[in-house]
Amino acid sequence: MATFSKASFNSALYRTFRPVYSKPTYDIIYDFHAKKGGIFDQAVDIGTGTGQVAVELADKFKRVHGTDVSAKMLEAAIQKPNIDYQACSAEKLPFEDNSIDVITSAQAFHWFKHDDFFKEAKRVLKPNGTIAILGYAFARIKDSPKASLLVEELGLKKLEKYWDQGRVLVDNLYRDIPIPFPDTQYFFSPDGCDITNIGKITPQPILEQEMTLENFRHYVKTWSSYANYMKDHSEDPVDDMISNIAKVLNVKSTEKHSITVEWPAVLILTTPQ
Repeated sequence: MATFSKASFNSALYRTFRPVYSKPTYDIIYDFHAKKGGIFDQAVDIGTGTGQVAVELADKFKRVHGTDVSAKMLEAAIQKPNIDYQACSAEKLPFEDNSIDVITSAQAFHWFKHDDFFKEAKRVLKPNGTIAILGYAFARIKDSPKASLLVEELGLKKLEKYWDQGRVLVDNLYRDIPIPFPDTQYFFSPDGCDITNIGKITPQPILEQEMTLENFRHYVKTWSSYANYMKDHSEDPVDDMISNIAKVLNVKSTEKHSITVEWPAVLILTTPQ
């Protein structure tokens, strides 16, 4: 998480080019919460970054609190009248006991001290409160295994040693992190995501987006590993990858050619007991 906290990190770029979760994904969260008798008053989005999830929650909840350890990220957070942001850790939340209806965490759970986080979440959640955890692995270019392999090679080989510690946990879609509560459900997407026996495939993608190849370039440059790599190198590995993808797809203009990008993703829903 240290990279996202640095003053040099481009949080505005992160806000603009990070993908957004699908509406059906939020519907799954809300349905799970409602069936447990939960209400939609107070939500906390932990590791909110620049507020992409918080702004969606704000359409459902009376009040949304976005938290992040990185004040730098919060500088670029999306503003809405019923959202407030504050810098704090996931393990020490500035909320009263039994005061929060839903806690979300999107692409941040791998940075937490998990035992401490679960204790703190249980403290601040109301009875029948919900924890919703989202995460995603390396992007795939839909219908192009060769282009997808180039993305994977960049992330797992070229940039391997430049990822901040903890990133590896999301590559396995959080299967390696024990959830201490019995009432836990796992949802995965897309088809072809090797889920073993612990969850089910969502009927619609959790994270899929159409974008130009040029915008995909900008998205990959929001990776923490890219920021770390570029501190030590002059050549740009993302530009090289985009050039190779353009050749594979027979693309002449990266600014005009659209691709569909999908991310193997997981949604974990649980109620502390």
